[in-house]
Amino acid sequence: MAAKPRARRKPRTERPSASEIAPGVFVGGWKDAVGFDGARFCVLDEMPAETPADAGVTIYDGERDVPILSNLDRVAKLVEEAHADHRPVLVFCGHGVRRSPLAAAWYLHRSEGLPIDEAYRRIQAARPQVEHAREWIGHWEILTDAPSTTRPSKGHS
Repeated sequence: MAAKPRARRKPRTERPSASEIAPGVFVGGWKDAVGFDGARFCVLDEMPAETPADAGVTIYDGERDVPILSNLDRVAKLVEEAHADHRPVLVFCGHGVRRSPLAAAWYLHRSEGLPIDEAYRRIQAARPQVEHAREWIGHWEILTDAPSTTRPSKGHS
């Protein structure tokens, strides 16, 4: 009796997967945003018209090579408000490697009072491919000079 040919396995493709960096707060890329059920905040420099986001905020000034602190504060506030409403929150950019981790680190810095380096360590533990701002922003030190402002949590523990 001849051996039955084995069916070939299809190569496994990785599904996009947002990374949880705090309870109910996720970091990811564009593909993660498409199916995400919750508040979605896009931090791409230029947002396409079809951006699946509740808000789009530019957080990096490429011409001056600096983070835009006022816009990072805006994203942190948007995340905090959505989270306080018990909605899952996704901060996303193109691939979830640079801009969305920067916004998430700033959120942790502002909401929990974490130093930027510690916030990045937490994010990189959940999402190892993340690049620290010092690796891609010329004037990243602005982030470490800004004081953290811990705000009381509303509606979550």
